[in-house]
Amino acid sequence: MNDAAVFETPLLITLDQAAQRLAISRRTLERLISAGDFPSPLKLGRSSRVAVQDIDIYCEQLRARRVQAGEVRHD
Repeated sequence: MNDAAVFETPLLITLDQAAQRLAISRRTLERLISAGDFPSPLKLGRSSRVAVQDIDIYCEQLRARRVQAGEVRHD
């Protein structure tokens, strides 16, 4: 198998890409970060990157909050 043909999910993505994955605007993501509701991005030189794993963890935390609040029924 050709290694160049293997597509892997990136570990780090831009703030724009992270916002797109979360279906929110970049500005909303920046507000979440400033409020401490979303993990701070990693700085690589002058660019900021978000770990894909942080997005997954954030979404799981949101799901857990919904379940705790009784917003989600598991029939």
